[in-house]
Amino acid sequence: MVTILDIAKAAGVSHGTVSNVLNGKGNVSSKKMELVLKTAEELGYNLNNNAKLLRSGKSQTIIIILPTISFGEYAAFYESALREATSRDYQIKLYCTYDNPIKELEIIKEIIKERPSGIITVSSLENADEYYDQLPVNKSDIIFLNRHVKNALEFISFDFKRAGMDVADYINHLNVNTIGVFTDEDKYSNESEFTSTLLNQVNHKNIIISQSNMAHEYEYAFELVQDTSFDCIITTNVSKAVKLVKAYHYGSTKPLPKLIALAPFKNTYSNEILYYFQDYGYAGENVVKKIILNINLKDKSHSKTYQNIGFLDKGVNFQKYDSQINMLTIESPTTKALMKIIPHFEKNTNIRVNLDIKKTNEIFDIIKDDDKWKSYDIIRLDVVGLSWYGQKIFKQLQGLDKKLDHVLDNLPYFLKDYYANINDVTYALPFDISIQMLFYRKDIFGDEIVKRKYFEKTKTELKMPTNFDTYNEILKFFNESDFDLLKEVHGASMITGNAGTIAAEYLLRYYSLKGTLLNQCEIKLDTNIAKDAMKLLYENYRNSKVIDTNWWGEEVKAFVAGKSAMVIGFMNHLSVVSQSNIKDSIGIANVPGDTPLLGGGILGITKKTTNLNENIEFFNWLNSNEISEQITLLGGNTASDFLANSSVVHTMYPWLNKAKKTIMNGKRENTFENGQSIDIKQAEEIIGKYILKMLEEEDPDFDCYVGLINEELAIKNEELITQL
Repeated sequence: MVTILDIAKAAGVSHGTVSNVLNGKGNVSSKKMELVLKTAEELGYNLNNNAKLLRSGKSQTIIIILPTISFGEYAAFYESALREATSRDYQIKLYCTYDNPIKELEIIKEIIKERPSGIITVSSLENADEYYDQLPVNKSDIIFLNRHVKNALEFISFDFKRAGMDVADYINHLNVNTIGVFTDEDKYSNESEFTSTLLNQVNHKNIIISQSNMAHEYEYAFELVQDTSFDCIITTNVSKAVKLVKAYHYGSTKPLPKLIALAPFKNTYSNEILYYFQDYGYAGENVVKKIILNINLKDKSHSKTYQNIGFLDKGVNFQKYDSQINMLTIESPTTKALMKIIPHFEKNTNIRVNLDIKKTNEIFDIIKDDDKWKSYDIIRLDVVGLSWYGQKIFKQLQGLDKKLDHVLDNLPYFLKDYYANINDVTYALPFDISIQMLFYRKDIFGDEIVKRKYFEKTKTELKMPTNFDTYNEILKFFNESDFDLLKEVHGASMITGNAGTIAAEYLLRYYSLKGTLLNQCEIKLDTNIAKDAMKLLYENYRNSKVIDTNWWGEEVKAFVAGKSAMVIGFMNHLSVVSQSNIKDSIGIANVPGDTPLLGGGILGITKKTTNLNENIEFFNWLNSNEISEQITLLGGNTASDFLANSSVVHTMYPWLNKAKKTIMNGKRENTFENGQSIDIKQAEEIIGKYILKMLEEEDPDFDCYVGLINEELAIKNEELITQL
């Protein structure tokens, strides 16, 4: 076995130097770090969890004890717990009891030597003292899930009483008489709470209950379906519902009744089963995070009741038509996702949706021409165009339909201001909202040699930049580094294909310096701030991989291909990152200055449509939780607040939670305080036109370019502002 002394001898350095390098601490030069790490790799040394345990007395291990991993709820819990633990340099050890108390007692004896940081268990035992008496772990770090075992101090669970009430309420609205309830054994608290609440709330029905442990549930499923003809059967997990489907298929001549099952929240649909969702993925992530963050606290409690998600859109009733609607939109990840699921809308409503996909500038050309935009029923408009064109082409949405009003009422106020309202009147719905975010390569920024070389060069720690001076310093470091890891990697890319995109880059820096564009009823850049922002962008341009393209997609491709260590982009173009080989190495941060530009688009119903009811049907379908989830999972994004808390979506797109928190800092000036709208698209193109010229010069006169921009904005001031 290779030791630290072996590495020190082979590398010709001291024992302390090797120890500091392998443990990521100490003042060791990058040259010696490279030597030690290369030597350790050649000798086959592995700094594993056991080595850390010997030094610290603590294991970075969390034990999870589950009945089985084959049930969806436990698989979702484990996978999210594992992902969270791994991201924090902890490991998970999984044990399965198969609900056998003897097996569980054997597992307890086996894990004594592990000295874990925490234990999470779905226990089949009767008393928590079996854990407390045998394990050298703080009682507060042994957490019981769903089943409230006697004497358990720390207990987390979903709200099974609420689930019983919700399912009962749903049943009471059905025309059913004979109901089956197929559950696990009543000795478990979650099963008894659900069943007793359900029975108390259901209105005078003929109810037959069958209880089965894991080992006998297939057998009991056959017995249940052979004895009685049911109108509906309720199960406390999906496994039991699936076994009932098989039992009806093989063992009964009766038709399959309506099945309702408690289920883990995931991308799931079934013709046979109605799901009542509980987000086990979120619970797994949350409890592991708390164990790790609170590891050194003496007084702590993990006990918590997680709220159920419940039924998704159980009341959706589609109206049938025989018509078609025309929708104008751009090519984008959200449009691509929409194309994939439009058949669901068409087959349920008999409304054909004709998508006309154009470039952004082509859409603006169309809406400037009255003869052209009037041929569309729905138009996807960039957010920069809402305040200027919305009143001209869109109907007011409030009051058209109760369901639609409910969607509008649930929009957060800051989304309404930018993505729905013009002077407090609603003309649109958010479609693919977006903000600028900073994505970076964690594997590069976390590399000890990279960090040390950066410190040697700048005398500062390498971390995510909070301002653009630091951002540019990092870009310069990457460009001037010639060691292997960074040889083919730029700090970032920059697209320079058109005035609109470069204006967004410039305004991000301008706003980061607290600049404003709308000043006392005129559109004007603050001279000093504008100059400083130009300097920042110019230095950025000189130290970036320049991509001469019109849109953000190519910049993202360069990042995904490993050609850049950072990318600042609108999040609606970054869904491809989650499908790339480097997705596990991606970190997310706020943009420097923490004032991102708002982007994305909105949907409005045109004033001249003759298919108003069909358009409303489409809007209600599009904004349902079910369809919002599908669009997001297919690479698009919506305004649904529901999705930001979904562990399924969070797993694929971890930046959505961060975006939800930072979007309130977003900015896109489009209206004066007196209600006058501005043509922000044209204003930004004026700015971008001069910025592109400035970037081409070897030694630009920043004062001159600020003057040129403000001069043209002043000349076109009346043209750019609506007159009250």
